[in-house]
Amino acid sequence: MNDTEGVPQNKPPRRLRHGIAPAEPPSDGPLREEDLRGYKFFHKIRVLLERLRPCAEHPNRLLHYDEYATLVLFYFFNPAITSLRGIHEVSDMATVRKRLGVRRMSLGSLSESVRLFDPELLGEVFGELAARAPQRLDDPKLEELREVLTVADGTILRALPRMTWAVWLRDEHRGAKAHVQFEVLKDTAVRVEVTPGNTPENERLRANLGPGRLYVLDRGYNDFELWQAIADADSSFVVRLHENAVYEVIQENVLTADGRDAGVQWDGIVRLGYSEKMREKLTVPVRLVKVHVAAQAPRGLGYRRKEVSSKKTFRQEPGVEQDILVATSRVDLPADVIALIYWHRWKVELFFRMLKCLMGCRHLISESLEGVTIQLYCALIAALLLAEQTGMRPNKRALEVLTLYLQGWCDEEDAVRLLAKHAAKKEGKAG
Repeated sequence: MNDTEGVPQNKPPRRLRHGIAPAEPPSDGPLREEDLRGYKFFHKIRVLLERLRPCAEHPNRLLHYDEYATLVLFYFFNPAITSLRGIHEVSDMATVRKRLGVRRMSLGSLSESVRLFDPELLGEVFGELAARAPQRLDDPKLEELREVLTVADGTILRALPRMTWAVWLRDEHRGAKAHVQFEVLKDTAVRVEVTPGNTPENERLRANLGPGRLYVLDRGYNDFELWQAIADADSSFVVRLHENAVYEVIQENVLTADGRDAGVQWDGIVRLGYSEKMREKLTVPVRLVKVHVAAQAPRGLGYRRKEVSSKKTFRQEPGVEQDILVATSRVDLPADVIALIYWHRWKVELFFRMLKCLMGCRHLISESLEGVTIQLYCALIAALLLAEQTGMRPNKRALEVLTLYLQGWCDEEDAVRLLAKHAAKKEGKAG
């Protein structure tokens, strides 16, 4: 039987490259058995990764960018691989090389060549996958905002002591900082930038602003010039103020029943700042909403109060009721919607937990800034692939099932059945 038998005559046979078929566009809907067969889970990303091959290409270099990214993606779905040396070992396995379409790689090439690869090229691949991610949150109040609800925040990825570029607070505090823009309705990050740990978050957000977004910010972004830059970029902001914020009341709004049910204590238009010089930095009108947050039973050990904080603020003790001040440039929104918008800011913290705990980014496999950025982009791509294939948010159960399948411990039928069972449980809890 030849390779073209069974192929319709009006369609040419698919060309094989490195022993694997080119990637196919992702299918909509729940996971199917044909989506899991063989290593097709990784093949779906191959077409997007192939554009990386010309980067840092040299006649004497055998390691290519797309091959390195493919192996790092494989690392995220195989718990037996725990380091860069482990990635080197699997590249020496003929079956892995054949099915993933990669070559044998030396440990030195894996360690040093990554400094030559441009992380932003992989960032473009991540951006395309994030752009086609479906909406996962259905809330009529949030769908009528006319702007894309985007949470901006940063998180520290702990670094090794010899990574001198990553010094954060003191010599013993080293870390890379991931600056994330997270779309609430899609429940995924859409833009990520990695910098040394001491890089101010407000500066990086100011440099990466876009139009048509409603930025949700915590107290670390209390910066009048940043808020004005957001308004100048044809976007809006919702930001939590410090408890000792100074403002002048211009207009007090009447509380509605929905607002009182949402815990709103006060609502009005204000002028922020204690001097005219400060107020000149922010020319847009500001709506101020005071929201009462009821006491909740702490989970686990709660937050550990640190002696030194990078944001010069401390977290509130768990289980303590409090009133928070939320300022926004969207003076047209009801007070209860403003409170709801800021409540969704916590989703980015859950995203950070997924990134570090589920995708394993608490452990860095590279010591360079470029390598850390590539690892983070690969983790985000892996999470998007996981969500795309399963139709669920990235979670531990789905990752376990796909990992066991790829290792050969369960067949397609079991994988599909287990994923469907987990999806039904999550729908039951949501209902």
